[in-house]
Amino acid sequence: MTTYGGDEISAIVIDVGSSLSKAGWSGEDSPEVIIPSYVGTVTEEENNMGGVENGVDTTLINGNPGNSINSSNKKKTKKYIGDSQINCWRENMELKNPLKNGLIEDWDTLEDLWDYIFSEGLMIDPSEHPLFISECSWNTRNIREKLTELAFEKYQVQAFYVAKNAVLSAFSSGRSTGLILDSGGGTTSAVPVVDGYVLKKGIIKQNFGGDFLSEQAAALIESIYNIKITPRYKIKKKNAVDAGQPADFIENDCPNTTPSFHQYAINQVMHEFKETICQVSENPFREGILNSRPLKCYEFPNGYNNSFGIERFKIPEIMIQPREFIIQTPNTKSIDTTNLLGIHELIYRSISLCDMDMRPNLFSNIVLTGGNTLFNGLMDRLNNELSILAPGVKIRIHASGNTSERRFGVWNGSSILSSLGTFHQLWISKKEYEEIGKSIVEKRCN
Repeated sequence: MTTYGGDEISAIVIDVGSSLSKAGWSGEDSPEVIIPSYVGTVTEEENNMGGVENGVDTTLINGNPGNSINSSNKKKTKKYIGDSQINCWRENMELKNPLKNGLIEDWDTLEDLWDYIFSEGLMIDPSEHPLFISECSWNTRNIREKLTELAFEKYQVQAFYVAKNAVLSAFSSGRSTGLILDSGGGTTSAVPVVDGYVLKKGIIKQNFGGDFLSEQAAALIESIYNIKITPRYKIKKKNAVDAGQPADFIENDCPNTTPSFHQYAINQVMHEFKETICQVSENPFREGILNSRPLKCYEFPNGYNNSFGIERFKIPEIMIQPREFIIQTPNTKSIDTTNLLGIHELIYRSISLCDMDMRPNLFSNIVLTGGNTLFNGLMDRLNNELSILAPGVKIRIHASGNTSERRFGVWNGSSILSSLGTFHQLWISKKEYEEIGKSIVEKRCN
């Protein structure tokens, strides 16, 4: 519960990430709503009123009567949000994500996600609660002001606050100072935080994360084993086959599948592959040594199965040595690897950009967060690589052993910060917004 205006009111906490959006209540241990950060849209000409599609009532997917997806119009845009809706194949369904390189780019899609969270997820009226939002550490003033305007003008919230992801991850780990390495679906960043404030001069980021790794994993497996990764929606029936034999399955007829949906479905298959068998080599990559490590078996959705060895180390090695291990795939735009850095280099360079007297404290408080940091062996490898880059320096890497805490570190930090007894004075109230305007966010939320 959050004390606001003398009353105890539950604050809404939302963290929209590149892959997942998390929402819940201030002071809780985990988010109540976890959905993909994608909105499926199908535009079609139709005149019927409401109905049932695939066993789902499509009249109010978005939860807003004014935006009913089946109102009588010549052209209607149906919107689908949530795991069960996004993962269900539909003809001509485009998937849209509100973020690009960590920044909000598609505001309509963001509003669709917020609408769903309020009406279908939390089932509340946002005008009765304060709203706490997370943002990337390199967010712009224009975006922050637009968020503030959206919260007060459209959703009429009681109070508002926006905080930087890195600060929230630090709080989640019980620290106010540290170097936050955050690797999620779309971006990987190293951000120094000192006494609860981001040091902007030390921010280093790269615009690839878990989704890019999944695309690379698909390309590697397809090239080595001469197979085609088949997403789940295409599989109608499959038969068991021996290890290494071609898959024996019947394909679903799925006409007019959009590239955005197909790529999302492929990535889901490869996410599972990575999480199940991939790991980081604890020591510098030596193919001869790693070839002697035990093989791990894995079966793809279409029934193809095999024992995988060196490949399961090569895929996450892209995070450490991107220039050497990124695969250039045919028929796609060439990837410029010239300026790409390994995550240990991101950490080292970020700390090197900070003042000399801050560096020891940052080296001894390195925090890993984000789903892309969950590979086994990553902490040991980072320790080894950083010891080479900074010999004689005390290096300590902190990462929660709890998978959900690592994946939801930003949301957990938001929940902790917004529930502190001293935090109530930091909220931007509706009255302050009306008196000063959206520019107040730059003064209050720093």
